[in-house]
Amino acid sequence: MVFLALVGCSKAGTGNRSLAPAANGANAAVASVSASAGNACDRKLLTAADLSNILTGQITVGPLQGDPQSCVFTAGDHSVTVSLRPGLGDVTVKTVLSGGENVNATPLTGVGDKAAWTPELHEVNATKNNLLCDIQSSGTAGATQQAIGALCNKIFASSR
Repeated sequence: MVFLALVGCSKAGTGNRSLAPAANGANAAVASVSASAGNACDRKLLTAADLSNILTGQITVGPLQGDPQSCVFTAGDHSVTVSLRPGLGDVTVKTVLSGGENVNATPLTGVGDKAAWTPELHEVNATKNNLLCDIQSSGTAGATQQAIGALCNKIFASSR
């Protein structure tokens, strides 16, 4: 998928996205996210309890191999991958919504400054202060656009 190549990554399950460095002049919220030690899992921006409405059963949490800024929540054969990309939020959401990635994305209101929902991928791409919150679900029935969008909003609230 071109979008995934644009941000230097691949779909969940095959190795997720790698973090691009924050652009010069990034605001304090973005800088605080990128400057904090550890990945999204280590920093507990989201916990297994936050994913309990999407994943059922015993949820394990861990970093995505090869991507220090992504966190994978897994329950059985189902997973949710959370990736944070400082400095890539605005351009990514704009590109996804414009159809530049050959996906059928629709605007998702109430999430960050601007967000896109891609139903084929069960994925939300949202931006707030140019921080990209990219959450993709694999095989999870409870992964609605509202449920995933709420996770991005929780991350955005904790990165102030």
